[in-house]
Amino acid sequence: MKTARKQRRAPVALPKFWRPKLADGVKLDAKLIHHDLVRRLEDGTATVKDCWDWMETGFTYSQMFRLLQADGEELTEEAEAAVAAQLESYGAICKRLREWRKVQLTKAELETARVATQVFDGLIDLDRNGIAVAAAEWSTRQMAQLRKAMPG
Repeated sequence: MKTARKQRRAPVALPKFWRPKLADGVKLDAKLIHHDLVRRLEDGTATVKDCWDWMETGFTYSQMFRLLQADGEELTEEAEAAVAAQLESYGAICKRLREWRKVQLTKAELETARVATQVFDGLIDLDRNGIAVAAAEWSTRQMAQLRKAMPG
């Protein structure tokens, strides 16, 4: 009887050092996808879905930044500023998206996106202990809340 109870318990999360890091191919795909999203923002071909995906990517990498710091990784103040600047731009971008129903970034916002992209490429290379996966799950929840708050 005791064995049956043990088997019905919810699974315990894997210990930190058993959690896998992303495969190199997955890291490359993440970089290519993010660069493609920024390119679409730059050339004006980004759809509303592209904009949401780009913001979700930024949330993922910002959470990776926090988790890597908490794990003892030393990251530069410049990198932290680039990540913060991108997150700060989301409010104005969402406001324009809500009012104009189209994706429109200013030159300053595009430059911020370019700089943040370089930081994000470095962060994905530092992934370990399931940090990227945890960050992606967190950002998915954040985006669900943001989408609920946006009309239409």
